[in-house]
Amino acid sequence: MINILAIILIVFGTVIGSCGTLLFKKGVDKLRFRELFFSKFLWGGLVLYGFSVIFYVTALRMGELSVVYPFASTAYIWTTLFSVMFLGEKMNKWKLISVGGIIMGVILIGVGS
Repeated sequence: MINILAIILIVFGTVIGSCGTLLFKKGVDKLRFRELFFSKFLWGGLVLYGFSVIFYVTALRMGELSVVYPFASTAYIWTTLFSVMFLGEKMNKWKLISVGGIIMGVILIGVGS
């Protein structure tokens, strides 16, 4: 049986983790290696990653691994969308097809359970 709360938690965790990834990108962009340790974006990304792990672990405790964990792949969707929206990266047909494939896979996992 699907635990909806577990799925909500893991998807929320993927959104937070994807925001952390964006902060990582901003934190490492145009900085020298020794400046990285003083980057507020890098540290912000680490904090968000830490919070996302808390949501992941909680979700995994609440639901079946074979059902809940595939929803972690939604992180690829969020990261792609956020990078287009906030970093000005370009979306092409291959990225769009790939995101569509991930969405279809997650739906099929959900329906199959």
